[in-house]
Amino acid sequence: MNFGIGDQRDRHRWRIRAVRGGRWVRERSRKGLSSLPHLFTLANLAFGVGSLILTMQGEWRLASLMVVGSLVADGLDGRLARWLKADGEFGRELDSLADVVAFGVAPAVLLHQMALYQLGYFGLAVTIVFPLCGALRLARFNVIATSGYFVGVPITAAGTLLSTMAFYFLQETTAAPAPHVIPSAMLLLSYLMISSIPYPDFKKRSKGAGLQFWPVVGPVVALGALLWAAGWNPWAVILMPLTAYVVLGPWLVVVKKWDEKVQPWLAGANRR
Repeated sequence: MNFGIGDQRDRHRWRIRAVRGGRWVRERSRKGLSSLPHLFTLANLAFGVGSLILTMQGEWRLASLMVVGSLVADGLDGRLARWLKADGEFGRELDSLADVVAFGVAPAVLLHQMALYQLGYFGLAVTIVFPLCGALRLARFNVIATSGYFVGVPITAAGTLLSTMAFYFLQETTAAPAPHVIPSAMLLLSYLMISSIPYPDFKKRSKGAGLQFWPVVGPVVALGALLWAAGWNPWAVILMPLTAYVVLGPWLVVVKKWDEKVQPWLAGANRR
């Protein structure tokens, strides 16, 4: 009888150890999965460094595609972090460090090697301004809490737009762009990154905060017209949606000002 009681106690003791062991395995597995978004963030950074190396080697097409790879990795790390509920301060800081290289430094250096070097010190200044504004944009993003929108155009959209523009000029055009096109685009995007213009965040918009239909009609129609003018070129199909998103922020500001100021004035004029 005593042997049976001792045997039951031993079994109970081993059962407790097994439960604790299973809990330890589950906790370790959860910690391992929480590190998965960081791996995609590091892949984002690796793509950016690869783009810089390919730019120095003169492989400009591949360098621009590497930035597109950074965009894919950046999108996956955010989605995984939200799905695994592993988003935190460490991931946010690491993501910013990767973004400033992949979408700030890499596109700027690529376009400098392609065209801006011909402008001397002015081209060098434009090359430096773009990643500086991108770093300011990322620093502000980390300290300002917003929901459903961004303050200023995201550096991911700005950097990918520049890289896609570079690839389009390299792949589908025989003549180099006008000297003012690239620096103008870079300076405009630099300003939009540090501006206070709100841009919609389609990933985090709540169900009741959807965009109204009619303010988006303008950019959509303009996008369709540009694609038609480009002959539905496949590389233009990639370039134009990014352009439309960059234009969407200022366009929505104009629409809001129209609703707040111009429409009431027109209503008062009609009553007179």
